[in-house]
Amino acid sequence: MRRSSRVGAFERLISSLYVYPFRCQRCSHRFRALNWGHRYPHPKGERRDYERVAVRLPARLTAGTESADAETTDLSVSGCAVRTDARFPPGTEVRFTVKLGASGGTVEIAEAVVRAINEGRASLQFVHVGVDEQRRLAEYIQGVALPISGGRPGRRPSFPIEVVLVAVAGLLVIFLILSMVTRIGITVR
Repeated sequence: MRRSSRVGAFERLISSLYVYPFRCQRCSHRFRALNWGHRYPHPKGERRDYERVAVRLPARLTAGTESADAETTDLSVSGCAVRTDARFPPGTEVRFTVKLGASGGTVEIAEAVVRAINEGRASLQFVHVGVDEQRRLAEYIQGVALPISGGRPGRRPSFPIEVVLVAVAGLLVIFLILSMVTRIGITVR
């Protein structure tokens, strides 16, 4: 799970109450959770919702009739970085094919965009990822790159905001009923 970028005024407002958006790195589900007393500042310029993991996988980039071999250096379900001699300028749409190790097979991303290129290294954002490809990428990242444990040690579980709101509303109702009963009890005597 990784904190996601806030979208819109509502998410910015509720983040002042410690309710932040998160994205599951394994299944891509986006949700909000309360983590009272914990702030999640984003470092300047960091906008990724998915954590990239270090890998060394052979890949191929294809743009039109031009193709180039590459080595994937980091990977997530939404993008990657590759080392390549190709000179695709930023904004170029490419097809990205990567071999996921000996038993992982090949994954082909039909549409990716070159976001940046710097000294033989290109950053790609996946635009169109098929359901099977996304599942295989997530399984590879989960099985090889991410720890198997269910989370970071020492992390306390977070509760959905709905549970907290229902609990607070329930306590208010109980308080109102008790205050009414006490007032009725005082006037009956």
